[in-house]
Amino acid sequence: MAASLILFSAASSFASDPMFDTKIDYDTGDRPQSVFSIDLDGDGDNDLAVANEGTENVSILLNNNDGTFQTAVDYGVGDGPLSVFSIDLDGDGDNDLAVADYSSGNVSILLNNGNGTFQTAVNYDVGGMPFSVFSIDLDGDGDNDLAVANFSSGHVSILLNNGDGTFQTAVNYGVGDEPRSVFSIDLDGDGDNDLAVANVRSHNVSILLNNGDGILQSKVNYAVGYWPSSVFSIDLDGDGDNDLAVANLGTDYVSTLLNNGDGTFQTAVHYGAGDSPRSVFSIDLDGDGDNDLATANYGSDNVSILFNLTGPYGCCHLRGDVDHSGALPIDISDLIYLVHYMFQAGQEPYCREEADVNASGSDVIDIGDLIYLIDYMFGAGPEPPPCP
Repeated sequence: MAASLILFSAASSFASDPMFDTKIDYDTGDRPQSVFSIDLDGDGDNDLAVANEGTENVSILLNNNDGTFQTAVDYGVGDGPLSVFSIDLDGDGDNDLAVADYSSGNVSILLNNGNGTFQTAVNYDVGGMPFSVFSIDLDGDGDNDLAVANFSSGHVSILLNNGDGTFQTAVNYGVGDEPRSVFSIDLDGDGDNDLAVANVRSHNVSILLNNGDGILQSKVNYAVGYWPSSVFSIDLDGDGDNDLAVANLGTDYVSTLLNNGDGTFQTAVHYGAGDSPRSVFSIDLDGDGDNDLATANYGSDNVSILFNLTGPYGCCHLRGDVDHSGALPIDISDLIYLVHYMFQAGQEPYCREEADVNASGSDVIDIGDLIYLIDYMFGAGPEPPPCP
């Protein structure tokens, strides 16, 4: 029996109270594990590609130009496909497919004929149990390469593109234990694309910076929650560099790691989500200019939305709002938070500019900020200076 893909269509653009139509179901193969949407047939609307673990194929559902979809057409891939990614791989202007085949230890490439039909899959060996595939230009030659997270072998495979949608032999780089998700974007601001990898068994994220030619530096690991299963990178704090969001399957929260601007990251800050969050995605959902978070929660059968309090101009809303509450900007909880941070090794404030109450200019949080906050709250001292 075919499985069903559930789609929701927007009834209106996002506003303060977004609304959605009733779901529409479309048949796919058995045990669909991953879906990707992009224009596949060149008609200007976005189609669907679905990786079906049970039937060892990908289903292509072409868009009728109105958000309804044609009957799925299936293409064989390797054994146990878990992840599908679509991008132009052979430089002809249409979008091809890359599929991570968990059981057969390879990645399948299906080149597009230009009309949303696909050539027979060509398979490339990677590591043990490939769980996730991502495609982007890694060596700066203008074509899209592959990065594959290999669950059982503890590394990522890099397959450089020959420019025609064929690929060189995989080069493997060690990461943490049981890597499950890989994401590529410029993390250190040097113009090339780096890697972030979520490692389930070692409970961390590995960062591999790119030398600019597709050769990666040794991993640097950052602790997150228990069983991190998905990583996404985007600017979360409005400072122009790409931060990290990680869904932790075993600890019911999402971790954010802010970028220092050079591809090193601050200590993870955790935010509650639903039960067993398995996947995370970030984009502006409420139209206020900053990127929010959505998590798919395997255990509670729901999606959690976490709205970003940063705003479009950086994280500082009001100096003195140390706990970044927003609702009651300056109150006793801010003073307690600052005391805990300074004297009891408490959690670092989300926004250092807000905790730099006296606006010393260096974002250093010291005794001067504490005195300023006490004077303002209890001694009729001056109001904290505005944010920059």
